[in-house]
Order: sequence, then structure tokens, then C-alpha cells
Amino acid sequence: MKYENIKEGIFIERPNRFIAYVEIEGRQEKVHVKNTGRCKELLYRGVRVYLEKSGNPERKTAYDLIGVEKEGRMVNVDSAAPNKAAGEWLASGGLFPGVKRIRPECTYGNSRFDFYIETQEHNIWLEVKGVTLETEGAALFPDAPSLRALKHVEELVQAKKNGYDAGILFVVQMEGVRYFTPNRQTQPAFALALEKAEAAGVGLYAYGCHVARDSMEITYKIPVVLDPDKEAGDNLEAIAAPLLKWYDGNRRILPWREDPAPYRVWISEIMLQQTRVEAVKPYFQRFMESFPDIASLADAPEDRLLKLWEGLGYYNRARNLKKAAGVIMAEHAGVMPSTAGELLTLPGIGSYTAGAVASIAHGEPVPAVDGNVLRVIARYRADDRDMLNAKVRKSVEEDLLAVIPRERPGDFNQALMELGATVCIPNGIPKCGECPWEDRCQAHRLSAETDFPQKSPKKERTIEKRTILVIQDDVRTAIRKRPEKGLLAGMYEFPSVEGHLSREEVLAFLKEKGMHPLRISRLPDSRHIFSHKEWDMVGYCIRVDELEPVGGSKEGLLFVEPSRTEKEYPIPSAYAAYTDYLQIRLGNEKFENSYQTAD
Repeated sequence: MKYENIKEGIFIERPNRFIAYVEIEGRQEKVHVKNTGRCKELLYRGVRVYLEKSGNPERKTAYDLIGVEKEGRMVNVDSAAPNKAAGEWLASGGLFPGVKRIRPECTYGNSRFDFYIETQEHNIWLEVKGVTLETEGAALFPDAPSLRALKHVEELVQAKKNGYDAGILFVVQMEGVRYFTPNRQTQPAFALALEKAEAAGVGLYAYGCHVARDSMEITYKIPVVLDPDKEAGDNLEAIAAPLLKWYDGNRRILPWREDPAPYRVWISEIMLQQTRVEAVKPYFQRFMESFPDIASLADAPEDRLLKLWEGLGYYNRARNLKKAAGVIMAEHAGVMPSTAGELLTLPGIGSYTAGAVASIAHGEPVPAVDGNVLRVIARYRADDRDMLNAKVRKSVEEDLLAVIPRERPGDFNQALMELGATVCIPNGIPKCGECPWEDRCQAHRLSAETDFPQKSPKKERTIEKRTILVIQDDVRTAIRKRPEKGLLAGMYEFPSVEGHLSREEVLAFLKEKGMHPLRISRLPDSRHIFSHKEWDMVGYCIRVDELEPVGGSKEGLLFVEPSRTEKEYPIPSAYAAYTDYLQIRLGNEKFENSYQTAD
């Protein structure tokens, strides 16, 4: 919005709400104050003010006081400006997309609201409040008790109950504001009314303006903080309502969510540990097709189970699934336990998985705290404790248990995880503009999102040097089974030797084992990182005249065709560089229908 005929002046005094005396070009002038608020912190003797000359020569006051300088910035004090600026902004698509019609000054119930807005999907009552009071970066409203403002809030709550959308837009008439909060000291009832309105679903919006001597335009979003003292601490009571509202509009469609049967939730949660959602989807589908229920999982041959799991890593997860399925069949008549306490007795199920299954599948109000949740809560509270510490994790679980909504515990837990996976991301810059807690997040207020969570330094990984031997004849390749305990237990691998061997050392080693190579060639080097160690590998392809038959005695080796290896023997992705050489596809690769080749 724009003004015409702007004059500068020096403020002298304000004898009442409507008039003031200002020095303009060396003379004292009586002017109209376009703000019935007190503005005591703005309008004091000697401050520079800005005035618009009236176009009506019959007026008793020739000027309207519309702006004042405060600490090097302009503050607009024109009470009519917020509605004008809001009207322009709303018409341009600000706040509500797809606006079809905007009607100013409409009556609902016993109140007259600033705007009635119709969009493609919503009918919205919107009240606008101008804000000129600021202290230490916080904008506050009201600057004096206002029964009219209180009445507006109560009427908006009623409109929401009657099926309309409703909102309050606080237009902060200055730049440089960090957050908006109700002025509890001046009118505690208004602050309480806003809290009730938010709980009822009334939208609370605050936007700041770029203010010049002759214009004001809404330009930036301001966080709404209903109780700074309460929300700045560890209290989590206010998180559920905005989180669930966000989740309802942003949740991803996932196969285990659309049919949250206990068995399906359990399998998905185990697969999702340390693994991305998109990577899990095809594995989950094939797993459900192969083992559709607990009984089929309990009876699954381990090699077949591990082969189906191939590529997901952390293979003990699959073994524990089978063990737990056996316990459920033997001790629970094939029916999965329904409470978190009972689920914790099963192999491979910790507090997170127990909470997820119990809340999502059975509606038990228990938290499910994983790395995503710990990160989100740490940032929300700017909590500098070590989130990997078991006592800290337990403390977070207890805090969430106290605030988890009893009517939607599963959605609450999934919403926390979803927020951490898609918005409050672990790597890179979090998408704070999409977060339902942007107004409340302590790390965001400090512009320190990536400083949380704080973690104790990880131990350096040990590096193991290995030489991988791909021994083959015309049709078969040598593999062996790893020990039943330890890293990659029970999986299959190529023979290997500790250290990095030269070509001559490999030949000597093989001859010592009674093998007679026809030729040897170097394969690409490879590296694979585990959580606690790193394999630094060199490889050789060794061609022999004939391999000993399957079941031979040399070093426990099996000699099998690559096609059988692909179908029957689970090989971990640590050996991907060498399975690629033999055109053995691992994990998802073997289920792809076609390959693209370069020309």
C-alpha cells in the first residue's frame, strides 16, 4: 500500500489518543494520530515521525501521523494500514492459495470480521490485527487491554466449530522481528483465548512488513509463540496438535501404513532400521509375498530368508525375525503380542520397535523413539545432551509418554518419524519453512538447527586389509560360508586372505592349498564400510582347469554356477564389486526386468 504527500516532522507531545503536536519545517502543527493505541514506547518528544498531508482542505488537522523511526527502522502506526496491506497480499495469493473471492468487513455472529475468503476448498473468516509494540525482537499484542479483540477470538472459535475455517492474522508493522507473542502482562485473558483458539483449530498467523516512509508491504513470516517462557523450556505439551495437522496433510503413502496389521508393521519397522524408506519398499513387498504370516516366517529356511534379505544389510535382523516368529508360534499360539511390554520379550525387539508396533497396530499410547525422533526433539528444545546416551534416550521416551495423544498414538509416532525423515533431516539444511513447529523450535530461533543433536565423538573404524580371490573354471566359481557367529554370520563369500597380497603371493598361497592356476588377473580395488570397521579390498580372478565338485573338502569351498549363486546363496553387498565381475546380481538388482547398456 502507498501514501501520498509525505512530510517529516519531530514529535512534541500527544495530549490524547486522537491528536498530537509535531514540529514541521520549524512550526508546531496539530496532527491526527491514525492509531488509538498507546504507542508510548514509540511516540516521545524528539523522535522523528512521518505524516501524510490530507487532501481535504476542510479538515481541522491537515496531517495524519502514520510512521515513526525506532532505532534506525521505520514503524508504521497507521491503524488502517494492516487491513489495506493484508487485502493486497491476500488478493495476490498470500496465505491462502487459490482464492476465488475476498469480501472485506463481513458480519458473522455478533462480530464484524475484516475478511471473508473463499478458495477452491475452504470458506475462511479472517480477522487482522495490527501490531506496533516490539521489545527485544518480540512483537506483542495488544498494547492495551481490548475486549473487542477477545470477542473476535471467541467468535472465530465458534465459526470453526460450525464448519468454517478461521484465522487471525497479526500484521507486524515493522521489520526485524524474531517472533510474535500475546502480551500476557497487559491482557492475560487474550493470551489464554489464543491458546484455546489454536487448540480448536483456528489458524494463528503473523507476518512482518517492509515499511518505507510512503509505503508498507507484507513481506516475511514471523513465528507465533504463545508462551515464550513455557515453550523455551523442556515442555512438549504444545507439539501434538500442529504435528498431527501437518501429518494429515503431508504423510507419505506407504504399503505398511495403508494396511497396518501387526505383522506388517513389525516387518516394516525391522526393515526400516538403518535403511531408507524407498530402499525398503520392494523388499517389503517380496517379503510379504514369500512369508505372508508368522507361521510361514517361523518355518522359513535360513538360507532362503537371508537370500531374500540380501542387500538390506544387518542380517541379524532377519535371523531375529525368524527366532521371534518361532517364539510367537510356540508361546503365543501364533498371535503377535499386542502390548509393548509383551513385545519386548521377543528376540530382536527393543523399545523403539515395541512402541511402534504397539501404538500403530494396537493403539497403545507408548512412544517409539528412533534416531529421527531424537534429532527432532533435540532441535525443538535445543537440547545439548548426548542423544546416544541410554539415559538421555530414556528421558526423551518418558517426556513423550506424558504428551502422546491417547486417541492417535500411532499417528503421533509416525508423524515424529516422518518429520525427521522428510523435513528435520539429518544431513544438509533442514527444511524449516515446511515444519509445523517452525514458530516454536528453539534451535531454529537460535539459527542453530545443524548444531543439534550433539553427539559424543564416534570411535574410529578399524581398517582391515583383505585380498579377495575369485576362483573359477569354465562354469563354476568357488564360494564358502562364513562362521555362524560374528560379522556377516552365515552368509556366503568369496575366499579371502588377510592383508594385501601381490600376484606372486596369491600364486604361492594357492599352490600351498593344492590348486594349480592357469592364469591370474587383477580385479578392481574395493572398499566397504560397516558401522565399526572398514574393509579395504584388493581382488584377483584366478582361472583353474577344473574345480573340485560341490561338497569337496578343500577349505570348505562350494563350487557353483553364478546363476545358482544368484538364486540360492546369500552374498552380502560388501562383495558387490566382485559379484559384478561375474554378473551376479544382488538384492534388488536381480528382480529388475531389464538393464540399460551404454552404446
